[in-house]
Amino acid sequence: MKKFLIIFFLVLLVPTLSLAIDFLPTKLKLTASDAIHYEFDGSTLNIPVTVTGTASRTYFFVFTKGKAADVVEINNGYLGWHWVNQLDTCVYMSAPYDFGIGQQTIAWNGKDKDGNVVPPGDDYTYYMWGFDYLQPPETIQATPDNFGFVPGPWGTGICHVQEKDEQMMPLDKPFIMDCYRGTPEGFSEKQTWALKWTLGSDPVNPELRESTSIVVPTAWDNYETGGGPAPHPSDHTLYYFKEQGPEFAGVKLQRFTWVPNDLAVLDTEWGYESNECNLSLTGPYSDGNYLYWDKSHCAGSVPCSMDYIMDFDGTIIQSWQKDRWILTDEFAIYGYTLNAGPSNGSMRDGYFFQGTCFTLQGMVDPIRSLETGNYPDPEAWINKNGDYVIDRCTNADSATPWSNGGESAPYPVSIYSDANYFSVVNATGLGPSVGLFAPDGTGVGYLSWAGEAGGMVYRMTFIVDNGSAYDGIYTKCPGSFGSGPGGLGYIGHDSIKGIITRQVSVSDEAPSAFAVEQNSPNPANPTTTISFTLPESGNVNVDIFNVAGQKIDTLVNNFMDSGKHSVVWDGSQFSTGVYFYTVKSGEFSKTMKMTLLK
Repeated sequence: MKKFLIIFFLVLLVPTLSLAIDFLPTKLKLTASDAIHYEFDGSTLNIPVTVTGTASRTYFFVFTKGKAADVVEINNGYLGWHWVNQLDTCVYMSAPYDFGIGQQTIAWNGKDKDGNVVPPGDDYTYYMWGFDYLQPPETIQATPDNFGFVPGPWGTGICHVQEKDEQMMPLDKPFIMDCYRGTPEGFSEKQTWALKWTLGSDPVNPELRESTSIVVPTAWDNYETGGGPAPHPSDHTLYYFKEQGPEFAGVKLQRFTWVPNDLAVLDTEWGYESNECNLSLTGPYSDGNYLYWDKSHCAGSVPCSMDYIMDFDGTIIQSWQKDRWILTDEFAIYGYTLNAGPSNGSMRDGYFFQGTCFTLQGMVDPIRSLETGNYPDPEAWINKNGDYVIDRCTNADSATPWSNGGESAPYPVSIYSDANYFSVVNATGLGPSVGLFAPDGTGVGYLSWAGEAGGMVYRMTFIVDNGSAYDGIYTKCPGSFGSGPGGLGYIGHDSIKGIITRQVSVSDEAPSAFAVEQNSPNPANPTTTISFTLPESGNVNVDIFNVAGQKIDTLVNNFMDSGKHSVVWDGSQFSTGVYFYTVKSGEFSKTMKMTLLK
């Protein structure tokens, strides 16, 4: 009877799940061994990789491992414009592989980018980075406004993506926050609206989105809202927001209590205001420990480009001037605004990604300077022209280096990284969709979403990568997605990493425990990967059961070596619902629940 009731309630749950999820992307998933054995003898290393969910244009990288301390303020790359500091660096990057769904192979001959055999005594980190190159962006929101609200002055701004809950654990459904400003009818003062929308819900359903508003003093102008609003890490009813001073002079940082669909409540006991520098474009952001933001001059004779680390009580913990980001008089002949620091940014795991509206992009490691106490320069990588990425002017004899050759700028108004610190920068005006940078700032190249027309006027691109069902790349623009009318679109994406070593690989060692992982993605739509670890070799069965306990599919029924394995289940022939999978080998057996949604 008890078993019957459990099955009954699970059956009832299926239509509930189907109705509750208005948007569920088909995730791209790459799977490969965590550790790969290689003798570094010049032979070809064939690396198996499994692609599930969507097709993948996949790049393969080999990086140094454990060598970051030896890399101190190194200039390399095209014209020596790539600057990297205290990071492991890229020694090899493949041409892209175009993979369909299923088992694939990546080949590497053990050589670096210059064709030299890499030193055999070291371990190396490998990365794979892929995106869905066949399907146009899946339209989530078909209108180019801010989720049904009147568009703001930029009209395209994704200001913040929240991937963690108030206990700093990954959210099952991350939410995004946007903002715009205006003077409503009947009001004499401007108001700023902060908008919040949870991934998975219908963005144009007014019952499924929230807003709150702030009255802006007439003398203040928040046209350049930058990276806010930023929720307080342990209390998402509080959030931080910046305002610009009159004519962009000065900056004000304030804290508010979120009041759904009404005026926010200002915390009059908390705030920061400064007239130093005259513009603040990036931040505030938070990694759960501090707030991060910047101030800079738009123009003027006194250079100013400052980054700040602030405690949640409003105390400035540390600040530093970003000298490498400041344009000086030598660039005045090209018609550039002088002394302008970063104009856009984002944060991932305490790393501060920043970019300018021209060519300069970079990553800051602010915690590094806090931990050492005496390290004055927390920049991790800077790429002035991106090794041919995010630049119009790449000729060595150019009269306008580190520029756009007198042409209109690519105007990259967003930079966002995934969980492995690959960052994408929108390439508005250049034709492709985004430029891609590796974790050390190496310019990988340009990517174009399938079916997208180039030359968008504005585009914001951000990445969700917290292990949820909504991981992937999101792009927001007022133009066309090729077959769609614009708005917010989704592109499948994944990146993974492991090690290449001469030591005994994981698959050759005897694992200490039998383990079965939760399938990914879950829910399946319609394919999903089931991974498990065998402590010893033996006969293995992987079977799929419905809620009635009937076996409906067998994925594995053969001998397998010890180590980690992955198999793919394709649920396209089965109906939406709850299913169970059992992995059994010898005396070991484990059953897990999964959901299929189509």
